[in-house]
This record gives sequence, structure tokens and C-alpha cells, in this order.
Amino acid sequence: MLLKIGEHLILEHNEHDGMHEYRCRIADIKKHQLLVDYPVDEKTGVKPVWTNGTDWMASYVKDEQVFRFHVRLSGRVWQNIPLLCLNFEGEDHFKRVQRRNFVRVEANLDVAVHSEKHEFPPIITLTSDIGGGGTLIILPEEAEIAEGLRVITWLCLPDGSDGRRYVRIRGQVVRIFYDKETHGKRASICFAPEIEKERQPIIRFCFEKQLESRRKLLEWKTNHPHTWTATDSDH
Repeated sequence: MLLKIGEHLILEHNEHDGMHEYRCRIADIKKHQLLVDYPVDEKTGVKPVWTNGTDWMASYVKDEQVFRFHVRLSGRVWQNIPLLCLNFEGEDHFKRVQRRNFVRVEANLDVAVHSEKHEFPPIITLTSDIGGGGTLIILPEEAEIAEGLRVITWLCLPDGSDGRRYVRIRGQVVRIFYDKETHGKRASICFAPEIEKERQPIIRFCFEKQLESRRKLLEWKTNHPHTWTATDSDH
């Protein structure tokens, strides 16, 4: 079984003002039904009231891959907390949309880089981009780090509307260079997790960033229909 109790789902819903994404957690799993806590709008933190029959496109991250499938609200139950009942057709109908070629996204996340063997002082900085395979960090000029060193990175990832989640993952410095555009110093770190499951929060974050970018693009197209048509026709 792909789905696991306690894991997150991202639910997409097309509304009058564009695409919205909601995060919820799986509380129980049945053959063709999921029980989840109340979905929270990723952008506003609001928990809307939904009517039975509402459809969503659900996304789920598992073993470095993203699966998408349709769900429909069929009712509500109480199990210590209020839960929604989401019907789905079964895992045979899941669509895999991402494999091991890890997608990278631009993101400035807080990151702390430590040497495995205490070969340099800890570096507190920001990422420039990140993916399931590694990250590019903004390197302070005074940082005492070298290519080939094994490191432990602590990443601060968004978790919900205003929460934070700290992810620890091992890696190796594969390249140090100066960015041609900004002339700033950069270090490329390749992740080497002890278990592959450690990548999942990072992959999930990247996938959610992709959804956010797609939603913003759709909103822009909606708000600038003539501009988009003119630009599109030029190609």
C-alpha cells in the first residue's frame, strides 16, 4: 500500500479566484476511502466548510515520487477530532508524475551546514535552490569549507500555513564557485541520506512550490487575458 496514516495530502481545488491548495493529514485508510483532518488553505491558513460531493485532485509523496488521484467528499465522522471522508477509486488509479530525476526549485530557506568531522565551523546561511538530490547554498566569504567534505545539513522547511519543520540530511560538498550574475560565493551540496525516506519532506516541499508557481501563473493568465493572448500568439 502506498498511502500511510499520518502522512500529508495536498488537495487542489479550482475556485472563483483561481486554484487553491489545501494540506491535510491522513487519519485512517480504507479500501476506497480516506479519513483526513480538516484541510487547511496553504496560503491563508483558513479551514473552509465543504459540502458533500466536493471534488479535489490529491497529491501524495512516497519514496521520492509524487502520485496524483481524484477524491470526493462523502461525509464526516468524529474520531476524537472531526474528520472528512474522502472517497477514491483505489491505488490502481494513481498517476505517477515524478521519478528520481529530482526537480529543483528556487528557494531561500534557512540552512545550517555542519562538518561531519569538525573540519570547519558551522555555517548559517540560506539556500539558493533545492531539490531532492541536493541544494545550492549562498556561501559567506569567510566560510572555511572545501570541495569533497562530508557535511550534515539542517534545513528549515515550511510546514502548513505558519509552521516550520527542521530536516536533517547528510551530504557532500561537490563544488564551490562564484555566481556569474551576482558574483557571490556558492557551494553545491549533494544529499546522501542514511535512508531514502529522509528526502521525502524536501521532495514534498519542491512539489508544493511547483503547484504554487502553477497557481500564480494561472492567476496571472486570468487577470491579464489580453496580454497573455498577444504574447502567446507571437510564438
